Amino acid sequence: MNRLFVALALPDHVRAALSRLRRGFPGARWVAEENFHLTLRFIGEVDNRAMDDIAERLDRVREPGFDLELDGFGCFETKGKVRALWARVLASEELLHLQRKIDTALDSAGVARETRKFRPHVTLARFKDAPLDGVNELICEASPFSAGPFPIGSFTLYRSFLHRDGPIYRPEVVYPLDGDAFSDPYFDEFRDEEDHDFTDSTAISSH
Repeated sequence: MNRLFVALALPDHVRAALSRLRRGFPGARWVAEENFHLTLRFIGEVDNRAMDDIAERLDRVREPGFDLELDGFGCFETKGKVRALWARVLASEELLHLQRKIDTALDSAGVARETRKFRPHVTLARFKDAPLDGVNELICEASPFSAGPFPIGSFTLYRSFLHRDGPIYRPEVVYPLDGDAFSDPYFDEFRDEEDHDFTDSTAISSH
């Protein structure tokens, strides 16, 4: 079975800026710099045949490139306990339109609809029931924060492998967006290596 999700890779300078936000915090599991991404749709586990169909349907998505910007922070919390800290993605109609197109493509492949509303963000750290007051202090220490605008020229279908040190993410297919004005070094690098036989040792690991 293949555990899949669709996401936007971030430029190197944006991931470096996010990595500098790390602070000492008991129990925090910070996302590794190379793993920062913006999830467009979590798919879950599918067999090889379904994966091939998903990859083909996503290849039919046609959208122009666009700019994104990060500004500030947010967190997922329940009853005063925080599960995750994230960087906020500023509102973007182009991003929402791309996400809806991806949803439609996955619908046509028979993937079950996501029941949660799409809330674009970049996860920075995960916690096990961290106190909200403490995370708010962490946010104050790291504020203000902004990054961008930066160009988005592709989206990616990833496979996720569970590992004792955390999940390993491997890009399976990188789909370029239309528009010559939006060059994407990540896509160019992937295209140069697309005939390479990826192994777990070349995957992107999280810590």
